[in-house]
Amino acid sequence: MTSLLDAQLTDFLYWHAVSKMRMAEFHDANIIFKLLEDVCPERTDMTVGRVYCLIRMGQLDLAGELVEKLRKRPLIPMEVALLGRLHRRCEFERSRAQSHRKNIEQQQINASGESRAPKMPHTLGDDLMARLAAEQL
Repeated sequence: MTSLLDAQLTDFLYWHAVSKMRMAEFHDANIIFKLLEDVCPERTDMTVGRVYCLIRMGQLDLAGELVEKLRKRPLIPMEVALLGRLHRRCEFERSRAQSHRKNIEQQQINASGESRAPKMPHTLGDDLMARLAAEQL
């Protein structure tokens, strides 16, 4: 398949997107990788770069979809290894986000008064604070 962009412009845009990634400008890099992915669908490296950006932007569902799409394509060994790492990172981030949501929900339950954590004195030598905290239990 021939690209709508010439090879020199494609390479320039690819390395520009990589530079954006290195500067943690994942939104901008994702836009460039998406453009390149659309005009050069045979280049899997464009999609791999986009997956990384999506993970860093927290768009884990779309990143997971692209990982599955890439797994159906022939890849070079380096891309297979990178895709495996990206898949594990995506799953780790999903797990972390889910854990974060559970922590927030638990804090909201605690704040609503259903479960009260004991108040502890701010310093170990503050006897008055300790007595007041114990009285409130």
